[in-house]
Amino acid sequence: MADDVRGAAPDGEPVEAVRQLLLGEIRDRNSADETGRLLGSPPEARLAATHQILADLMDTAADHESIYGVGAFLDGCQAALARLRQAADPHDPPVAALLAFLCLNVTLLDRRFEPPERAKQDASDDYCRELFRTTPVSAAIRALYRPGGRPGVSRPISEIDLRRWREIDFDSLEYHRAGTTSFILKATTLEPVDESGLHPELVLKCVLFPWSKLTSVAQATDEYAVRYGAGNTPSVVVHPLASTDQWVLMPYQEGETLGDHLIAFESSGPSPGARVAKARQVGLLLAEALHKLARSEPVDVNHRERQHLDLSPGNIILSDGRVHFIDLGVNHLYSRQVGIAEHDDAVYIAPEVKNRGQSEVADVYSLGIILIQVMVGSAARDGRVPDRVYAISPTIARMLDDFIEEQPKDRLLLLPDRPFRFDDLHRLMVLTFDLAAQESETSRSALRRWVARLAPASREVRTQYRQFRVARAAKVTHDTYLMGFALVATACWWFICAKTALWKVDDVLTFSAKPLPPADLRAAVIIGFGQALVGAKYYQSVLARLTARHIPGALARCTEVAVRAMCVVALPTVLLSVFWKPALWAWGCAAGAVAVSVTNLLLLLLSRRILRAGEASGLSTVPPAGDGVARGFEQWWWSMLLYAAVICVIAAGLQVGFLHDRDAYVFGLVVISVGIHYLSKFVTAGYEVRGGLSRALSVGERLSVLHRADPSRVRNWPPRLVAPRQPADPAIG
Repeated sequence: MADDVRGAAPDGEPVEAVRQLLLGEIRDRNSADETGRLLGSPPEARLAATHQILADLMDTAADHESIYGVGAFLDGCQAALARLRQAADPHDPPVAALLAFLCLNVTLLDRRFEPPERAKQDASDDYCRELFRTTPVSAAIRALYRPGGRPGVSRPISEIDLRRWREIDFDSLEYHRAGTTSFILKATTLEPVDESGLHPELVLKCVLFPWSKLTSVAQATDEYAVRYGAGNTPSVVVHPLASTDQWVLMPYQEGETLGDHLIAFESSGPSPGARVAKARQVGLLLAEALHKLARSEPVDVNHRERQHLDLSPGNIILSDGRVHFIDLGVNHLYSRQVGIAEHDDAVYIAPEVKNRGQSEVADVYSLGIILIQVMVGSAARDGRVPDRVYAISPTIARMLDDFIEEQPKDRLLLLPDRPFRFDDLHRLMVLTFDLAAQESETSRSALRRWVARLAPASREVRTQYRQFRVARAAKVTHDTYLMGFALVATACWWFICAKTALWKVDDVLTFSAKPLPPADLRAAVIIGFGQALVGAKYYQSVLARLTARHIPGALARCTEVAVRAMCVVALPTVLLSVFWKPALWAWGCAAGAVAVSVTNLLLLLLSRRILRAGEASGLSTVPPAGDGVARGFEQWWWSMLLYAAVICVIAAGLQVGFLHDRDAYVFGLVVISVGIHYLSKFVTAGYEVRGGLSRALSVGERLSVLHRADPSRVRNWPPRLVAPRQPADPAIG
């Protein structure tokens, strides 16, 4: 069939008759005579009939009596294809080719409505590849997608489109992969480009039926070559060669998609440190490429060709350490939400784009979701940074929370410079990842991570000192005063350790046996050592990098004072009992437990007040107040208070002579301190608790920025110790 045949197929009974014959063959209801009539039908009539069937796929999907039930339709097409594959058919394209294309289209269409199970997707890809190897499906594509070949479309066809279409060697077509609304094929040019005989590789992106009949999809596809061609976009874009309302033709770009790259990365079982390193690599590459796409200027929503707007791992190609973008522009299927749920690639797309709006930070949202996938292995489908990211690195999680806010005006509150530029974002990401790389929990060495988890000082001074050096080199402000308190906490631990040791190092080396101290002093020494051990771990693993300095209000100030005081929480007990009156060891232990209980309660109240204020102010990344802190932390304050009450009973009993077995109580308290507090709370759950508290304080920091810009926007601010009562609703009773 000539490629320059234009216009619709003939109207009237012949086309409808052929359509009925084709459906009858799929239903397996045709007689031998009817099958012969179908095989002898004119090419234009069978093409028009196939176009009608494809256009009606969605419209009749709900009709259970219809052939268009996806499973029955696909089974019927496959059975008909098996019967007619070897049948004599004098016309081009043969009926077998059209049946093969129907199998291809319905398989990929059905894939759009199924949960994204990798095994099923791989199976459908393998089936489509097999169709191209064993059937003449390429002949159907050549006829169904030829410029001007679709019935009812009067759009003028450009000479460029026709010329590029004729350059394709359709015998070389092979299935490459599926897109959201399309399928992608690989081919070569029909003629070599020079004397070398090289046939350049091409990519043909064909829009699936019936999405191609949506005006918005057809128009965006038709304009793609003009909007994103070499004259309008930099080399970071794979420049299209031609496009019509049904297809886009572009050169084949060597490399792998980011999606495939991340699948291989996940299969390696990456450590937290490897995830942070990969997130840094991917994030900085994308930020740099997006800056180039924006022409190294502030992002301008009036120039849509300078934004991607459909940034997802499948639309990013990595090649030789560089990024290339494909499939730019709004995906109208997502923006219209035509039957496709949020379980697909729509999760990467900014909410304002889905709602057919625009913003200069739309690609920042997509970048944030991609980085979350790198950090935890899957995209954030609830629009919030997973707890796991906060447990790995609160520094990175704080940044990502600022990336994925639903409202564009609330995005990048921590990067207030406007107009927005991606090189500014690049600098923020460099600093964030450099700071995170100094944290012990992001180390690639499992030994170093476990040493930090188990050691009382948690290598926190080293971490904060290295972060201080990174911040100073970047010439940015940093909460360096926290390093001083971490140093005090470490010094306090080693001081108490030295002063409460029952045996000195030289005693152990010389095997010198010295008598144990008196009973009260022995109890004071053991309890003092245990408190120092637990206190050091509590501060270094949970509190050392938490600060409420950026949050206004008396509650935040009191919490900040209490948190910083925890760096020496064990010192008063030791000074009181070891160096003054040993008999007061139990009372000192109880006082320390009360102080810890008060600190936990203040942190819990402040976190909940902040999360409620954030939720009331419309920040989408804020979890419900009851879920915002690590599970179990809400019990820490009252369990510690109960522990203090038990110690008080023991202290009073020993003092009045009601209790006598001092050593047994000391042993029990040490077991509780080391077994429950040190190992269960701080070693096992410490990072998760710190992550939850960091999330709340990060929300508070962003709310403070919002409050300074618009005090009326943030409700219940600053957070108070006693939450204000809500006014009664006059409409109620």
